[in-house]
Amino acid sequence: MNYSEDKSKAGEYLRLALGYLARYNQPASPINYTVWYEYVSGKNQKLKNAIDSSIQSATPLTDKRMELLYQKFITDGDRIVISKLLTKINLMLREITSHVLETEGDLSGRGNTLRGLSEQIREVHDYEGIKHIVDQMIVETKALIQSGSKLQSRMKISSADLQQLYRELEKSQEEAQTDSLTGLINRRGLEKRFELERIRAKQNNIPFSIIMVDIDHFKKVNDSFGHLVGDSLLRGISKILNNQLRRNDIAARYGGEEFLILLPETDLLGASAVAGKIQKGLSSKEWKLKTSGQSMGCITVSMGISVYSMDESGRDMIKRADDALYMAKNRGRNQMVTQTSLISG
Repeated sequence: MNYSEDKSKAGEYLRLALGYLARYNQPASPINYTVWYEYVSGKNQKLKNAIDSSIQSATPLTDKRMELLYQKFITDGDRIVISKLLTKINLMLREITSHVLETEGDLSGRGNTLRGLSEQIREVHDYEGIKHIVDQMIVETKALIQSGSKLQSRMKISSADLQQLYRELEKSQEEAQTDSLTGLINRRGLEKRFELERIRAKQNNIPFSIIMVDIDHFKKVNDSFGHLVGDSLLRGISKILNNQLRRNDIAARYGGEEFLILLPETDLLGASAVAGKIQKGLSSKEWKLKTSGQSMGCITVSMGISVYSMDESGRDMIKRADDALYMAKNRGRNQMVTQTSLISG
């Protein structure tokens, strides 16, 4: 999304977005605000259609629903960040090209390459595309530094700017794959790690496992104590999950109050042991309100565990873990269920 509208329009969109937040009694979180801002601006037609459909069918616009809308229609491409980076790259390309044109000598080949990169920018929509452009710019800039003394000082400055831009790009990509509330990797970041584990498992013929974790009665916490307490609980659960994992294990926020734990080179037995450690860590934690010291009662989680079957899709593996989690919920919560129970009933 490119927020290029003038101030009067931006102010109107802000007013309308806040109006929707109030109408549906939603907290003014960055996700909720961004979803409504894009909705009222009319620039994201797919998002608008999805929200209109929810409103017409009286589907509750819960926090989880808003997060799903955000992930599906806004997060993909991280368009705000990418737009800013591409603008910066374009300006730097113009500057570098102007340096080349101001000097004597046969540097037309380099100039043509830079102009070609300017054309490529129009087709870039993701971080990998940006990295490809920046990598080429760095190569061209280093070559230009060596082309002649008249260019050296100015091109060294451009090269330093490019290196800084590359660091910003890496930081932006890392932030785009991190859940801002819990600090865990988000669903986008998990997808790449998940695919890497599938490749490693097939190459080494060693399975890996996943645990789907869902906080029991989380809605009751939000209803009883408010969303800020709910957010604090999510952060606390995230810390407990991380504390029970090995160095190479990965905990991700999968959505809402649901987490996914990726366990490389781990079978069902090992994954069950990790789940047991998580339950033990939770049982030793006393949950109280910071402001009053009031007890929040017992906080538990339900877990579903699956192990990778060679050559299956990640979606199939996740579905088994999710089905096992659903079974754990139906059995009374506060327990773990492995995929073997799906077969035996």
